[in-house]
Amino acid sequence: MFERLFSYPAVIQRHRTGPFATEREDFIEMLFAKGMAQGTLLRIARYCRCLSEGINSWPAGHRFKSSEIETLIAQWATINVVNGRASGPKWPMANARFVVMKFLQFIDRLYIPDAQPPGKYEAMLVDLLATRQNRWCSPATLRGEKWQINRFLRYIEQREIRLDSVTAMDVDAYFEHMSRQWSRCSLATSAQALRTWFAHGEMRDWVPRGIAASIMAPRIYRQEGIPIGPPWVDVTKMLERTSGKGVQQLRDHAILLLLSVYGLRSGEVRNLHLHDMDWQKSMIRVVRSKSGREEMLPLEPTVGNAIARYLREGRPASSIQIIFLTLRAPIRAISSGGLHNIVKRHYRELPQPIKGKGPHGLRHACASHLIESGMTFKEIGDHLGHRSIESTSIYAKVDLESLRRVAFGSLGGLA
Repeated sequence: MFERLFSYPAVIQRHRTGPFATEREDFIEMLFAKGMAQGTLLRIARYCRCLSEGINSWPAGHRFKSSEIETLIAQWATINVVNGRASGPKWPMANARFVVMKFLQFIDRLYIPDAQPPGKYEAMLVDLLATRQNRWCSPATLRGEKWQINRFLRYIEQREIRLDSVTAMDVDAYFEHMSRQWSRCSLATSAQALRTWFAHGEMRDWVPRGIAASIMAPRIYRQEGIPIGPPWVDVTKMLERTSGKGVQQLRDHAILLLLSVYGLRSGEVRNLHLHDMDWQKSMIRVVRSKSGREEMLPLEPTVGNAIARYLREGRPASSIQIIFLTLRAPIRAISSGGLHNIVKRHYRELPQPIKGKGPHGLRHACASHLIESGMTFKEIGDHLGHRSIESTSIYAKVDLESLRRVAFGSLGGLA
């Protein structure tokens, strides 16, 4: 592998004779197999050779802790600054930290602390979530409920309050404590999760009875907020800016079309597989994030062509069946945060800043555009995958033209 990266015999010899030569070569081979670029491999190989001398000064088999890694890279960065290879230690340390962590993990010399043992209420939480899985609760909803309940359980543990003796006053004190940092919506979400927890606990005789019914939280009025998204003219500009031939443009253009034309949620785009595309029948299979329901949707030609171009000319070669992948090695499926950053990056190019700068903002833009086009709420709900018309009715507030007609018609008799 060193011969593939370097051309000068002296440089190859230096890499061959340094500490951990075999391990470093295997490490570079592994990164090469994942599709990492040549320039990146060169830089990592140099970092590994230099840092391996510091690693070799420690006892054989020693597993490095975070503080020891910081000492190692700080010493190396200081030498670089003294020798004039860097103007300051900040960026050499940042780059070295990434490389040495990956390399130590590869050679099994990275100290990994033991995982936190399950809390004493873990079995109860598992029992609760098992009953909730059959109630149209998505995995994300269950994770959120567990997080909210665990937050409360840690609170009472810190105050040495037993679960079987907790009172409604303790729950009120918890909400008063959290109100200093949480919004009304967050408090209402926590209250809903704790009502579920205490109701289940009462059935199992884990907690005193009556607490679930006593939990109070700020009232959130139905359709209190308004869906926020960019105007359709700005969505059109975003699509025009990503209609080029670059690898990143091909990927981002297909993603933005799926979010804005179909109004898909972030998870529905990220979880699209190659076998979800039925090119012969011009259909696309979507698994709804909230309900888990599968839907076959007509493949709109513009969207289909954008996905096909990305698959032919922009998608990295990979055995991964997920459609949308990262651009840089290691090649993997795009994460939730990664998709959010892709959309947010294109929001920055709009002429005026707006709120709702994530993928869900394009879902709202899609719904608003369909309302302006004259579609009924039933048709829009079907398009967005809503199970209830109530989920779609919130968009009535963004149909300003219809609201004006209603207002002026109602006030006509006052003249």
